[in-house]
Amino acid sequence: MATLSRLCAAASLALTLGFSTAALAGSAPDGTPAPPPRNGVNIFSGPKAPATNEPVELLQMSSELVVFGRQTKDPVALIVAARIMKALGSNEANHKPQGRTAEVTQKAGQPVSADSILGEARELAKGDKIATLLIDETVAMASATFAEQPKVHQDTARPGEKDIYGVVFTGRQLAEAGVAGDGDSDLDLLVYDGNDNLVCRSDGASDREYCRWWPLSTGMFRIEVHNLGSAANLYRLATN
Repeated sequence: MATLSRLCAAASLALTLGFSTAALAGSAPDGTPAPPPRNGVNIFSGPKAPATNEPVELLQMSSELVVFGRQTKDPVALIVAARIMKALGSNEANHKPQGRTAEVTQKAGQPVSADSILGEARELAKGDKIATLLIDETVAMASATFAEQPKVHQDTARPGEKDIYGVVFTGRQLAEAGVAGDGDSDLDLLVYDGNDNLVCRSDGASDREYCRWWPLSTGMFRIEVHNLGSAANLYRLATN
């Protein structure tokens, strides 16, 4: 679960719509060939440009708010999550897990969307005029004010196994990856560079994990989603 301060920050961002449009794009367009890996760890340790926008981190915050809103039956938390998602928008990424030994039966379910979240919020807000007004306002809200939208892919992680993705990220720009599951098992997120160096590990007790790093040079990174549980997990992978 995200800290209260981060949830409050997400709420403030969404409710004021204070999103900047000068986002840094971390991953290269789909199909971009990766240059040969250089020696050493592909992490930039020098001065970095300010990360004015972190679209994947904000998308992860919306996932935390959805979980919080469902647990506490709080329609306002769900409304804020929907506002974040509408402001961010998203693009379907052409990510395919590598090296699967057998065809995976996709778990039933649809990706969580702003509309589906607002439907849940409306059910919880029955009789609450203020919450209902906020829901109606959010339904009418314009979508995708971010210049750089998260790239998302939905897949099913089989119990006890891992899904592997290869994504090219641009050198000296913020790189982000995040995973948000359906709650049925614990997921971990690991990122390796082209020389098999671990550059980020997010292994909390939930199925919502986030990584950020600054590549030294443009190159391929291996993103691994590990399912530590005994149940399949329908998850969303997001990259910037």
